[in-house]
Amino acid sequence: MSDTQPPATDARTRKRREMMIDVARELFCEHGLAGTTLEMITAEAGGSRRTIYELFGNKDGLFEAVIRNCTGRVTSVMADLKLSEMPLRDALIHFGETLMTLLTSPDTIRYMRLYLSEVPRFPHMGKVFYESGLMIGRKIITSYFEHQMTEGNFPKSDPKQAAVFFASLLKADYDLRQMTYIDWEPQARDLHAHVIAAVDMFLRGYGIDPHKADDTSKNY
Repeated sequence: MSDTQPPATDARTRKRREMMIDVARELFCEHGLAGTTLEMITAEAGGSRRTIYELFGNKDGLFEAVIRNCTGRVTSVMADLKLSEMPLRDALIHFGETLMTLLTSPDTIRYMRLYLSEVPRFPHMGKVFYESGLMIGRKIITSYFEHQMTEGNFPKSDPKQAAVFFASLLKADYDLRQMTYIDWEPQARDLHAHVIAAVDMFLRGYGIDPHKADDTSKNY
């Protein structure tokens, strides 16, 4: 399978492709990859087996397209955040709340359960999920830290490591808890308090006083 999506030649082809992905995503979540047949997909999405072969190569190629579509929805939201226009602490809180709201949504949890259940049989899918989701999000916040270091608003250090630490504090055990506690959802107020606590702990770890982090001058 190729890591690149086949080019859509026209609007009709793009629409058909999107329909196939939307239908396949729900069927995969309900029946798993092995339990979902091409006939089930075409019965709901239209088209034929040939359509799937032409657009995705095979069912595994369609599953990969589903993964990229779902992770792309999350990373596109994160990429659109105007973090550099905000004070440091506000930017980190905004990033954290946006990320955690997306990661703890019921649909995201459904998709994560699906992808992780298939990784042992399809290791390549795990790589696709990791690189098209986690690593893209990591690059976004890494780039932000690099910029803040250049501007003198964050201590000079390894921006990639800072991104790892920050993401780890944000996620804590929320994703694991939701993956294992069926029907458990964090309340918005609890998520908000968690993100603020994580941001302030992160800043203190880098020698920054959270109460002074909104200043434009160096505060460490």
